[in-house]
Amino acid sequence: MIHALKIAPQFFMEVAIGAKTFEVRKDDRGGFNPNDILILAEWNGEGETGRYLKARVTYVLNGGDYGIDKDYCVMSIKKVGEE
Repeated sequence: MIHALKIAPQFFMEVAIGAKTFEVRKDDRGGFNPNDILILAEWNGEGETGRYLKARVTYVLNGGDYGIDKDYCVMSIKKVGEE
């Protein structure tokens, strides 16, 4: 499945350079799963900047345990092209 998501500029850059390898998101899309693709669109608060990244979900830790709200999940991601 492909998910189009907005991401703040500082986090966009961290994913772009490979420093940020996770996403914490509200799980309101029927579930994120390993091998899903995230299209991360840089969003500056007023609109999209036109910059995008693709990342593959490699692991999903669903909420409800470990201090994670039941409505959220933590996804391990790998930028497409680094696989």
